[in-house]
Amino acid sequence: MYTPFRFKLIALTVATLLGAAACTSHPSVNNAKSTNNEINKKMLMQATIIDFDGNNIPEFVSASKDSTLSLSPERYIMGNKSLKWDWQAGSSVTIHHPIKQVPDSVASKIWGRKATQVLSFWIYNESPVDDYMIVDLGRGLGPAGSPDTGIKVKMNFSGWRAIGVSLQNDLEGREIEGLGISENEAGESGAHNTIASGAKSDMDDIRFKAPLKAPSGTFYIDRIMLSIDDARYQWSDDQVKTRIQIPEIDFRLPKKLPPPTASELAATDSIRDALVRIFIQVNTDENGLVIVDNYEKLRSDFAALRIKRNAEGKLSGRHIITDKQKVLYQPEFMSAVDKQRFNDYVYLADYATLMFNISRTYQVSTAPAQRQELADMYILMTQHLLDQGFVDGSALVTTHHWGYSSRWWYISALMMSDELEKHQLRQQVADALLWYSREFKANFDMQPGAESSDLDYFNTLSRQHLALLMLEPDPAKRIALLKRFGEYINVALSQIPPGSRDGLRPDGTAWRHEGNYPGYSFPAFKNASQLVYMLQGTPFEVSKEGRAALKKAMVSAWIYSNPATSLGLAGRHPFNSSSVKLFQDSFRWLALAGNPQTGDKVDKDLAAIYLQITRTPESESETLFGQTIKPASLPQGNWTFNGGAFGIHRFSDKMVTLKAYNSNVWSSEIYYADNRYGRYQSHGAVQVLPYGSQKEIGFTQDGWDWNRNPGTTTIHLPLAELDSPNPHTLMLRGDQPFSGHSSLAGKYGMFAFKFDAPSMPKFDSSFTARKTALETENRLVLLGSNISNSTTKYPTETTLFQHGITDKAHALWVNGERITAFPYQRTLGEGDWLIDGHGTGYLLTAGAKGEVRRQHQVSANNKTRKPTEADISVAWLSHGKKPQDAEYEYLMVLEATPGSMQQLANDYRAGKKPYEVLRKDNVAHIVRDNVTQTIGYTAFSAVTPADGVVKSIPQPAIIMTQSRGDKELIVSGVTPDLNMTRTTAATPVPISVTLNGQWQASVPNPQVSVRIAGGTTELTFSSYFGIPQEITLKQQP
Repeated sequence: MYTPFRFKLIALTVATLLGAAACTSHPSVNNAKSTNNEINKKMLMQATIIDFDGNNIPEFVSASKDSTLSLSPERYIMGNKSLKWDWQAGSSVTIHHPIKQVPDSVASKIWGRKATQVLSFWIYNESPVDDYMIVDLGRGLGPAGSPDTGIKVKMNFSGWRAIGVSLQNDLEGREIEGLGISENEAGESGAHNTIASGAKSDMDDIRFKAPLKAPSGTFYIDRIMLSIDDARYQWSDDQVKTRIQIPEIDFRLPKKLPPPTASELAATDSIRDALVRIFIQVNTDENGLVIVDNYEKLRSDFAALRIKRNAEGKLSGRHIITDKQKVLYQPEFMSAVDKQRFNDYVYLADYATLMFNISRTYQVSTAPAQRQELADMYILMTQHLLDQGFVDGSALVTTHHWGYSSRWWYISALMMSDELEKHQLRQQVADALLWYSREFKANFDMQPGAESSDLDYFNTLSRQHLALLMLEPDPAKRIALLKRFGEYINVALSQIPPGSRDGLRPDGTAWRHEGNYPGYSFPAFKNASQLVYMLQGTPFEVSKEGRAALKKAMVSAWIYSNPATSLGLAGRHPFNSSSVKLFQDSFRWLALAGNPQTGDKVDKDLAAIYLQITRTPESESETLFGQTIKPASLPQGNWTFNGGAFGIHRFSDKMVTLKAYNSNVWSSEIYYADNRYGRYQSHGAVQVLPYGSQKEIGFTQDGWDWNRNPGTTTIHLPLAELDSPNPHTLMLRGDQPFSGHSSLAGKYGMFAFKFDAPSMPKFDSSFTARKTALETENRLVLLGSNISNSTTKYPTETTLFQHGITDKAHALWVNGERITAFPYQRTLGEGDWLIDGHGTGYLLTAGAKGEVRRQHQVSANNKTRKPTEADISVAWLSHGKKPQDAEYEYLMVLEATPGSMQQLANDYRAGKKPYEVLRKDNVAHIVRDNVTQTIGYTAFSAVTPADGVVKSIPQPAIIMTQSRGDKELIVSGVTPDLNMTRTTAATPVPISVTLNGQWQASVPNPQVSVRIAGGTTELTFSSYFGIPQEITLKQQP
């Protein structure tokens, strides 16, 4: 006899194919049961969906005699009706349909990611029951048949709930009557009256069995579905237990709290007012937020939700899902009928945005009737959202990446907290938001630790976290939570997280996805700065250490943006680069929080940057900051960011980004449908970015040759070969830590890229290159050596430049001739020079050969692979097919003119160069700028230079020197090796350099030791996190 509460966990081993038929109560292209067992992706991935949107109960649905079934328009999920089940204790409803399982291994192989087959359904409960509904799967079940497997669902709720379990991993085997032979403790055989059953390949029934502890009740069932889902996202909740538990948030407050002081209560009011004020005044720099001020538009948007309450008080309206929940449906493979119904769903992000706009308009409105109507709309939307199952304890199968969908619900709830309190909804909403925030438990617990600095938390939910705490009705608890919040934000900003975890780094980089990532950090800066501003001057304020760390990261971002970042820093969104304009107000917020170094009430550095970015004149600064402040100029000079393996050189309005990768820093982020062709993003890239709109100066993906990113050395592959070899994420790292950048005196720089290709599909593992650049004033000397690979089908190239031809980037000069012809093609050789459409000059030297073209190019979109095209100006150096120890050398000149380039070419032919290459091989690149007397030494391995002041560099390092007269020398040293792992913190690396002659420090640096040894001087630099250290020396007589 079936015992309903005796379960054993089983693992399915069935390998048959999911039936493709969608059982609906209406004719459908999916209605016929498929007998084709051929495994093809569409058949496998298309969800089997049962809805109840027809005029009659489907023939495959039956019920026991003590149940009553009907189709009801009162409540529904998919379509406009659901299956209403009026039940008696223990009665049942059975869905008769083949359940053909797909093993996880098959689903994962076909989909290309870790996948599992999921049974899911929606159920509405009129009244909570402290008991379980049993869901059985089996063969020919009917009301009394013995099941093979199933689940139990706790029915202690009212409203809608989504239940979703993995067929292979979450079902429980039933014990059924049978004969089991085993031995007892005495070794005697014995018979048992039950044996463990399990899923069978020919199961054809799903049976819902009503609870036993209530005499009767009413359930509504809708949208029963078998589908393929991401195997990470079937979460346990208060209704059903799965293999995945997401722990809840625990604030760990003591039971007894001190009474709040008057100043603390005033501070909480001040913070609340500031938070509300910020969002009332919000502008378009909020990611994904569409502001709607038009009252009639709000009314029409609300009406489109079709939310209504009938005469009996029953709510209905369009179904709400999060963006990530759509994966469960596999919309790409849906039938036309199912897709039509699915398209009527409302995304929570849009729903919550409307809630925000209603609450914002409510706050600013002064018309009583309008305010009442807005309040009524908001309350009804809240009630519908809760009724849809967005409540405490309800997982809705999953709500991963919660912040992106829900962020405006939190803020709107704070704005409407009084109305929520009036309708006794405030606590219920607060509890729901706290439950769904558990995905960010490491942050919401406010327990400082390695995960505290999560940039996505700052990006999506940090201000929402504060709003949630402000919803706490108990003043003592609210004060205690705010104290903990302020302490937590301080740690999150000031700490250096271990390994590759999220957070701010000492060189000014900001890590997300284990690397510097402006796409995440820029919006995080905006929100973090607002928090600092709102907490400043209260008992909960962020310390000067936390503010200083945030300031350094934001100023660094300003330095490596112009105003957008380059292609090398675009992450998985090429030509959609982040811009400092996205968080320009952050400089104002943080400026008004005071200078963490001096204690001044206004940070003039940040204020000046704000004025520059926003192009606000000095005359308006006193209104903004209470004092007159001159706008900053664009940054000028040279900076090193080895936390991202890149350097920045700025001259006039031009920014040069020099980008590499290594074993600590990934090359690019490639997803299945993002940045497919991004392999060469960090391949020794050297991109000149003028200030302004990237689109206007020709940096768009239309027609872009993904093999020819500026400065990179690449094998020019067909796009099919360049496409990612991985079906999903690829974040390629090198096999050694040496590639990056160094700086000297804040003016000069040296870039180094030690490249050895990986062994993986679509890559030529024999591909090697050594690349460097010396950056001084408006000149860059670019060197390449040891360029080798075994690819015979495709040529190897080093790109000089590539840009679209636009109104602002159309000029091309070649050897004194302005080129207007289109198309245009010319072969280049040693001594030739070019000026591209951005005014950057290129002088080819030392036997260089290449091509320059103005041509129409056809390429492909990085996300969709659809063709793109544009007119492009491009030039490159040719290394031929299967090069062996090929090399290059050229001079790049910023702000070039035809006259200056012609003079450089003439001087070069006469044997006069502004630089001299002293060594260029696989051991070292050494080059001197003759104008500034700056020498850059890239030691790929230990090296003893032939002449000059540097006698030896016994380990990989970048060393720079500049002679200042006969007796003074400035020296910098660094290794780009961060000396860390993905789990352990970076630690300093000693870098040794021996100089010819006896030198003493005239400007000491505690990070550089100086020791005279005979006729030489030994310097030891402490290189921490790739931050260059430098010292000024004076030669001894």
